Amino acid sequence: MQRSLLLFFVLSLSFSSLFVTSCNRLDDLDNLEVSNSDAEFAIPLFKGEASFEDVLEKFDEETFITILPDGLIQLNYKGNVTARSSTDIFNGLAAVDGIPLPLFDTIVGLEFNLPNNIDVDFAILKSGLVKWGYQIEHDEPITVKLTIPNAIKDGEAFQHIRTHSASETVGGQLDPIDVTGYTLFPTNDSIYVRYEAFLQDSAYPDTLTNFFIVFEDFQASYVEGYLGNELYELPRDTIEIEFFENWTRGDVFFEEPRILIGVENSFGFPVRSKTNIMSIITVDGDSLGLESSFIDNGIDFDYPTLDEVGEVKATNFYFDNENSNITEIIGAGPVSVDYDLDAIPNPDMDTAIRGFLTDSSFFKVQVEVELPIHGTAVGFAARDTFDIDFGDRDNIDFVEFKLIADNGIPVEVGLQVYFADNAGNILDSLFTTESELILEAAPVDGAGLVTERVEKTTFSTFNQAQYQNIRTAAKAFVEASFSTTNDGNDTVKIFSDQKVEFRMGMKIGTTD
Repeated sequence: MQRSLLLFFVLSLSFSSLFVTSCNRLDDLDNLEVSNSDAEFAIPLFKGEASFEDVLEKFDEETFITILPDGLIQLNYKGNVTARSSTDIFNGLAAVDGIPLPLFDTIVGLEFNLPNNIDVDFAILKSGLVKWGYQIEHDEPITVKLTIPNAIKDGEAFQHIRTHSASETVGGQLDPIDVTGYTLFPTNDSIYVRYEAFLQDSAYPDTLTNFFIVFEDFQASYVEGYLGNELYELPRDTIEIEFFENWTRGDVFFEEPRILIGVENSFGFPVRSKTNIMSIITVDGDSLGLESSFIDNGIDFDYPTLDEVGEVKATNFYFDNENSNITEIIGAGPVSVDYDLDAIPNPDMDTAIRGFLTDSSFFKVQVEVELPIHGTAVGFAARDTFDIDFGDRDNIDFVEFKLIADNGIPVEVGLQVYFADNAGNILDSLFTTESELILEAAPVDGAGLVTERVEKTTFSTFNQAQYQNIRTAAKAFVEASFSTTNDGNDTVKIFSDQKVEFRMGMKIGTTD
């Protein structure tokens, strides 16, 4: 079971160790020295110290920990990385791929109209074949020359010549020609094709019957122009926020929470976000929408210019307490962030902006929640359950637990433990009060920085009847509440090197 940050911190250091250790000790009293003639056994249970950084190393895979330059701890919760490649979003050259195009004249402009208002200035081909065919109805040798003036390589237009003998019969498709490395320059949204046919004994060009041409497997390594305005759809995602998972009551206020929209972009044209959903799901099941002008109007992402082909531009945009209502909705106890973002290329549809893409261009997006541990908590409560076993001894007269906590962290902790049987029936509690203060918060100055450490000693005693009542306990229901210094009235900062020192012991009295 996952646990809230502070509950995991305190219990992993103290009572979870106490339960496990005490069970082992109670079964092995015969090997201990008697502390006095009344058969009282003094048993040290635990001594040590831990910082937040020590404990956070044990956190689950959903939580990422960042230690900021000043040592402040920050919790990070990340969504999935969403990526789109050039092949995902652009297959424009396929619009002319594999379709036999008839030539009804010796020079024809073949339409190069691509979908989504894409206007290609030029495209460098990394693959492609030109197939062409015709019928010959003459009985003398003939030479046929095919020219594509819009296709240039090494400064020369594409040209291919075939010669046929007088007895040769031609019909249908002839061998293809590789056009890899050529650059296409469409003119008025057209690719022009010209053929010339010369009979051996004639100085004048002739015509052929059923002339056609096929462009096949045209793939571009680079395309430049106005590359359209079609929406790039990205998958919906949810970020789980483990901090509040075991929350039961109380308030937590983060001073500077942020939601990061991180983008890596190697497409060379403007891109803007389109937010369909950006909501915080609370522990009560409510859905609270993030409000911001950047939600309404979108976020413009950086992109490489025509002089920066091959570069990757990074954009890190933050929703914070200055441009959104994030502080308010994060304070409501979020358990997840539900978001659905899309991307709009050329959002202003300005055709004067000429962009590019390459066959290796990509677009990556990741959303991340950042929670610096800087703020306040008032009665923030959480619950967890532990399996326990007190052993089989029945000659216990009393058991006294003692905990000494020397605290350098600006958080106080109130605790109650309920002992229950396998069916979940409550047998007794560790403390007589509803919640016992086991950890006093270290005082802070006006900047939220700890000024001194504080020590707190806590006792809990079980007499013989009480111990017999909990001997059969199989579970411990642990409820802990947390408040920052001065009952949550002071804003505090928690740093990676702040520590709590625990010394725990147990005194046991036995009967003969």
